[in-house]
Amino acid sequence: MKEIIFSKYSNERSRSFAIRTDIVEEDGKRWLEKKWLYPEGKEHVLRMKKWNQKLDQMYGEVSFLSNKCEIGEDCAYFEYLEQENLAEYLDDLLGKGEKEKAEKIFTEYLENVQKLHSKKPFTITEEFKNVFGDVPMPGGLTCTDVTNIDMICDNVVMTSPYTLLDYEWTFEFPVPCEFVLYRIIHYYIQTHKVREVLNAAGFYEKFGISEVMRTSFSRMESGFQVYITGMHVPMREMYATMTPGVEYLSLSNLGPLQVYFAEQRGMYSEASSVKRPIMAGKVKCTLNLPKSCRFIRIDPGDHPCTVHLAAIRFDRMPASLDGVLTPEGTICGSWAFLSRFDPCIVDIEVPEGAKNLTLNLEIDEAKEDMLNEICSLEVRSHSLKGVLGERAREAVGRLKNGRESSAKKGK
Repeated sequence: MKEIIFSKYSNERSRSFAIRTDIVEEDGKRWLEKKWLYPEGKEHVLRMKKWNQKLDQMYGEVSFLSNKCEIGEDCAYFEYLEQENLAEYLDDLLGKGEKEKAEKIFTEYLENVQKLHSKKPFTITEEFKNVFGDVPMPGGLTCTDVTNIDMICDNVVMTSPYTLLDYEWTFEFPVPCEFVLYRIIHYYIQTHKVREVLNAAGFYEKFGISEVMRTSFSRMESGFQVYITGMHVPMREMYATMTPGVEYLSLSNLGPLQVYFAEQRGMYSEASSVKRPIMAGKVKCTLNLPKSCRFIRIDPGDHPCTVHLAAIRFDRMPASLDGVLTPEGTICGSWAFLSRFDPCIVDIEVPEGAKNLTLNLEIDEAKEDMLNEICSLEVRSHSLKGVLGERAREAVGRLKNGRESSAKKGK
């Protein structure tokens, strides 16, 4: 007798993508079934057979397989695989202290993904904008004809060869290879503290994923999540609407504040950082500084924003902001205007012997174009000040020379 032994609803989506996944057993045999929850989702489920065939044709180059799919009367059927996935395998290696082996296997997987997806130059299409948003993209990106963007380690089963699950997010328009690699690295290393020993920044650099690319890819990911949910509002986003007075209690949509500690300028890592919630646009906290800390970096959330720097103090002494970096941003007095996604204030110098960092910040999300205009005005202002200063110096010089000349004549 057929029996459902596990069921998962993916219903925090638009009706076109809402599905139910069941693990089914009959006469000792198990398989997976994916069913559409609404008529609008039928096409999405039926397309999985097409993706299975196209991806298998593509994956043969590196000995990958996509999980076998067949179409039934009201669902898609998939093979049930019991082997551990790549994320579990790598976690096990890291737990045993075998970092080098984990790094080697992770690198080999990324290299194979790169080999499959770097066939031609990437170009932006209307289909791309529809799914990921109208995101400014850097040059030099590559792509291929068919792309499964969800090749994260949790979806890779350690069969021989590897079998890739959950390829429902496959597209036939150009998607950057580097975005697929970014998602794999991000969703493995940067979602679990134990995994950070692998150093995400090092992997991004190894595969040519610059900080500018990561900013664009973060925006792509946000656009993709909007595409999936459509007009549906997930329950996680309803709390602010349904709960009176929530503006004083809820976390900001900006994301958390993150403070990094470093011994050397620019050498920041997730492993040496702390996060604090942004409550109603404000952060007030005091943090203990590591003994070897010489520089800090402040990331005020994930989105373009203005930051009122009410206080940044080391042991009650105001921090010096001379020489700090604000990529795609500027600091004017006690205000920072940060126009990029993943905004940051970098390389604030820590006075020797300082033990504590006190922050009092007011953070407001703002439109990127407005912030860019403010930064542009600030640049022009500095330029004008420079010109005026130079002319003032010249005038002072002329006055000085005139006085000296008059003095000589008087003698």
